[in-house]
Amino acid sequence: MTTAIQEESVASSPPQPGLRPEIERIIESGRDTVGARSKMSVKPVFWATAVSCILLWICFTPVDFAPAAWVALVPLCLLLRLEHLPRFSYGVIGLVGFVWAVATLQWMRLGHWTMHGALVALAFYVSLYFPAFVWAGRRVVRAGVPVYLAVPCVWTALEYLRAHLMTGFSWYYLGHSQYQWTSLVQVCDITGAYGVTFLVALASGSLTVCIPAVWLVKTGLAESATAVFIPSPKQQSFGVALAPGLVLLSCLYGTRQHSIPPSDAAGPVIAVVQGNFTPELKHDPDQWLRMVHEHDLLSRRAAGLRPDLIVWPETMFPVPDQIIAEGVTDDDLISMLPFSGAATNSEQAKNEIQRWHSGRARELLANRSQESGAAMMVGLLTEVAGKNGRSRFNSAAFVRPDLGYVGRYDKMHRVLFGEYIPLRSVLPWLAKLTPFSAGFGIDAGTSPEVFEYGGTRFSPVICFEDTVPHLVREVASTRDAAGHTPDVLINMTNDGWFRGSSELDQHLIAATFRCIETRRPMVRAVNAGISAFIDSAGRIRQPEHFLLMNQESAGLVAQFEKAESMTNPLTGRRYRQRSAVMVGQVPLDARSSFYVRFGDWFAMLCSVCAVVAMSIGIRRPLSGECR
Repeated sequence: MTTAIQEESVASSPPQPGLRPEIERIIESGRDTVGARSKMSVKPVFWATAVSCILLWICFTPVDFAPAAWVALVPLCLLLRLEHLPRFSYGVIGLVGFVWAVATLQWMRLGHWTMHGALVALAFYVSLYFPAFVWAGRRVVRAGVPVYLAVPCVWTALEYLRAHLMTGFSWYYLGHSQYQWTSLVQVCDITGAYGVTFLVALASGSLTVCIPAVWLVKTGLAESATAVFIPSPKQQSFGVALAPGLVLLSCLYGTRQHSIPPSDAAGPVIAVVQGNFTPELKHDPDQWLRMVHEHDLLSRRAAGLRPDLIVWPETMFPVPDQIIAEGVTDDDLISMLPFSGAATNSEQAKNEIQRWHSGRARELLANRSQESGAAMMVGLLTEVAGKNGRSRFNSAAFVRPDLGYVGRYDKMHRVLFGEYIPLRSVLPWLAKLTPFSAGFGIDAGTSPEVFEYGGTRFSPVICFEDTVPHLVREVASTRDAAGHTPDVLINMTNDGWFRGSSELDQHLIAATFRCIETRRPMVRAVNAGISAFIDSAGRIRQPEHFLLMNQESAGLVAQFEKAESMTNPLTGRRYRQRSAVMVGQVPLDARSSFYVRFGDWFAMLCSVCAVVAMSIGIRRPLSGECR
């Protein structure tokens, strides 16, 4: 009874002066906002996102229409100017982004039928960045940051996040679309590829603020002009002037960088051996003899042109380098091998132990180097029997004709769902998303390596490592025992998984940015193509000798035809899925770069600015925004 009386007393007590009107205003405002959101259609949001995704797809390979990138984000950026979004907007944005990711990454499915699951998983992950961009961008704008600055800052920050999260996926950066504009992209030696992304996104942001509010009303994105953020004429003028101004400064800087002679020293002559083996053949033991035989034929042809170094692609040498760590006994080794019971004392086990002690892979490689009269860098698997068990590495072995086996580099950046499976112990079914057995996987290397021959220093990167900016920077800044950094980067890759698709082109494009960032040339040896010579300005150079192996060649002698260009005249695309030999002299560059010294400072600056602005904007109420 007392409680009821107290409640009645409170309910009947007069409101404090000035409080009731304020409460009613807030409630009424909330009702209006919810009502407005419920009446708004999500279709305009769908179409805005769809147009942006179509333009993004066009600016990358296989279409490769770079101008589309400069306006690609405009429709999506219009959502940052709206006072509120319709219900389910973020879900729709993510769904359209998922369709874009599937269409863009469709080459993943070509490796094996099981990779369809990995394609869906990766596409879902990548698609999350689209609603994340809109969500974060709206809050940055709410903090008072102009739209034309919020767009490049947030987009660049998200690319930086994608480069590191879940081991990183540094593909399809917005800046990658401009790889052919060589004077523009030279700024990468200061900012990394993120600087080019910033410039391209800035153009979209600047155009976004110039679109009249009435257009947003006519397209259905907003109910009225009062529900649209309208920048002042001063902001519009500054935004329009800022983008071309920074692009002009970047081009002037790039022109200056082009005018500086890279080096007076004559570079090494390098031969690239490019086989053409599908994953089925590469992982079929019955085909290993054929694979090594073809690479030997290609190497002999290359040796006739007297190179300093011959490079084989990733894991093309089928004999693993087996190493027994100090302190590991034969009994320890037997316990690591796939034997059980009485089989541990069998003749098979004894032969296996003898093979581990033989050093056969190193001997075979040393013989090939001596025969060719050149140093060799060869991709192979390394197996190490250590105190803590057996380890497997994806490696690059370096051998010299005078010293034999010198050392190896173990790949540090493993491919998600390709070389390792995250959470496999917790979710074993994830192994079904790869073409490998549940026990497959490689261990990660720990550090870069620098190898020297003929006064030139080489550092290898394997597979998709040449797409990772911070990793290649680490490689380029590594010093050998004499304190010297590498002169040439060597990429060894197996893109035969993707059967001549646009992945080969996009992989090559990403590699060109690593050369600019580090001011180091790169030589790429790629199974099934696209092998290439890239100079320190990111330009893909025509080799002095480009010899295509006759596809009907057999026996001890191979027939070759000389190609005048890396572009196939029948298809208009670079040669792929052909066995070939490329030989060329690599121009060295004695310059260092700001990016190598200070790393991803620009991307980190964008990230810090975005986070600070978001922390301010998130405290300010967004009308009708789903939190």
